[in-house]
Amino acid sequence: MEEEANKKSDSAATKSLSEQEMLNRVGTAFPHTQNYTLGTLEQKRVTGLELYNRDQFAGDEQIVGRSRYVTSDTFDNVEWTLANLMALFDGQEKVVQFSPTGPEDEALAEQQTDVVNFVVTQENNHALVLHDWLKNGLIGGLGIVTAEFYKDKRWKPAQVLEGVPNDLAVEYEESEQHEILEAGEPRAIPGMEMIPGMEMRDLKIREARVRSRVRIQVVPPEDFFVSKEAQFDYQTGGISADLQGFKRILPRAELTEMGYDAAKVARIPASGGDTSAYAQERNKDQGHTDGTNDVEAEVDLYEIFMRMDANGDGVRELLRLTIGGNPASGAVLLAHEEVELAPFAAFVPYMMPNTLNGMSTGDLVGKDQRLKSMFMRGINDNLTQVLRPQRIADVEGVNIDDLLNSGPDSIIRVKDKDALSFATTPFVGGQAFGVIDMLNQSIEHRTGVGPNLMGVDPTQLQNTTATASSQRQTMSQLRVELIARMFAETGYRYLFRLVTSLLVGHMEDTQAMTVRLRGNWVPYGTDQWNPDLDIKANITFGITDKPQKLAALNAILQQQMTAMQAQAPITDMGKIYNTLALIAENSGFKNAERFWNDPAKSQQPQGAPPQQPDPKAQTEQAKVHAEMQRMQAEMMLKREQMQIEMQMEREQFEAKMALEKYKLEQELALRREEIGVETQLKGFQLMTQQNTQPQIKDPR
Repeated sequence: MEEEANKKSDSAATKSLSEQEMLNRVGTAFPHTQNYTLGTLEQKRVTGLELYNRDQFAGDEQIVGRSRYVTSDTFDNVEWTLANLMALFDGQEKVVQFSPTGPEDEALAEQQTDVVNFVVTQENNHALVLHDWLKNGLIGGLGIVTAEFYKDKRWKPAQVLEGVPNDLAVEYEESEQHEILEAGEPRAIPGMEMIPGMEMRDLKIREARVRSRVRIQVVPPEDFFVSKEAQFDYQTGGISADLQGFKRILPRAELTEMGYDAAKVARIPASGGDTSAYAQERNKDQGHTDGTNDVEAEVDLYEIFMRMDANGDGVRELLRLTIGGNPASGAVLLAHEEVELAPFAAFVPYMMPNTLNGMSTGDLVGKDQRLKSMFMRGINDNLTQVLRPQRIADVEGVNIDDLLNSGPDSIIRVKDKDALSFATTPFVGGQAFGVIDMLNQSIEHRTGVGPNLMGVDPTQLQNTTATASSQRQTMSQLRVELIARMFAETGYRYLFRLVTSLLVGHMEDTQAMTVRLRGNWVPYGTDQWNPDLDIKANITFGITDKPQKLAALNAILQQQMTAMQAQAPITDMGKIYNTLALIAENSGFKNAERFWNDPAKSQQPQGAPPQQPDPKAQTEQAKVHAEMQRMQAEMMLKREQMQIEMQMEREQFEAKMALEKYKLEQELALRREEIGVETQLKGFQLMTQQNTQPQIKDPR
């Protein structure tokens, strides 16, 4: 019996789930998730946004003739906290770093840190993403961003190519980076007219520049849904939940363009639009739209991440299920795949343990904002009665028409001066300002931000020491630092892990991409990248008190310089560089290497302890040194011999040339003598001939 049971369990474990079975499982869990999201989370978000927008309170529509003023406490505290957090996260060069597990991982961890920081802060609009992410969390208690890998394709202007052979035209046709716009008539390639198929044609094509990128986007709060048992994962900082995902409204034709099966896309029910109360409240001043398109038919697309044993191996894998239509009814499963991480990084400003449902700024100050608004309304009503007191009139002694139409410089006709009088109302609203100040202090100490904590009141300097004022400000800012610290360890840290996972998962596309960091071209990723490296957040307590930190760092620098001058072994140039880098960072400069060179990256590290010489290495070094000396001596000897030989050859050549010159001069002298003798001999012969000729007389 036991063997049969084992066989049955084994056979059941090897059975994979069909698409309909996957839809059934999602359809069972999704309604509970939707009820929790549209109930608890939605109400919290809407209430926070109404307080932020200073909307009228419930029942205010029945107030007539009295003040309906609403204070801006939620708005002020959201903006003050947002500015503090933006300064912390957007003002540092490296908020998150990868930590090496050993000496062999140091260069790899530094490269991963530089590249992933570049992708998050440079390739994406970091300030805009951070602003919307944090603001959604502060207003509604939960802000979500997602990251996805995509290929950015941009087309260049079209060009005409003449005489393109058929084989090359086929390559253009099949290439994803080229598109043939027009094709001319085929013609034979010159010289190959007799060969069948050897043709060419003119083509008008355009070429695409394809770049692999990671896109980070802020998810609209009303589009994200998560099961009610969700909480932060203590290892990764991500969301641990049975079901999580988000919804989008897209044109039906776009799903077909994305590569989904056309028959399945045609079965998706039409979208009913976005009926979220949060979306209506957010867009009310701009004219709310339900998100549907009047031109194209649109559908609801759900990206759901849920664990289930789809392949029947007995292990529940994390699946990404792309579903068209509401998963609870009439849905169509377009695609499913196993993934490593759910792509949602969360920000909860005021966290509650063991749950994702924390508190928003409105939860902290909402009751005080209502109470302050009541006091301010009373002050306004009282002041209005003082400025515009009620009139007591004798209807028989006062012209009622003049009284009803009275204004500045107007005349009221009366029969008797005592026929018109005013009811005096004392102004008692000033007594409420003390209560309002008390509420303001309560809100400031509860949130850690406020006008009294953003600067120093000059009147307080007379009764408060600088140290006490700094201490009070520092203690209040600890609340903001706590928000920053938890955010760095949860959502922001998880975002870096998510980006790393996307780059490693698409290594073929990103391996050829490079980025210029610190003067060098660094590849996006290599096959040696380790997505499991520990991630460390650089946000620590005390980071907001920069003047105090700068003073402490400068004091440490002076002590380090004194120790270096005394040649004390308690510091080195690397530690001094760390101090200078922190001074630059706290002064508002992200890149310390613009001012200082890191000794650890130089070829000859300074301050490193000398290593003990190896005897074997010394022996080998001595042998090499002796051999080099012997070779140098031989080379010097050969050089001297060559110089001697060259000198002898030069002397022999000069002697030979001198002898040849002497011979030539002797020959020339002898020749000159011979020419002189011959000339004299001819002259003598000429004279002899003239003397021997007969004298002939003239016959006349």
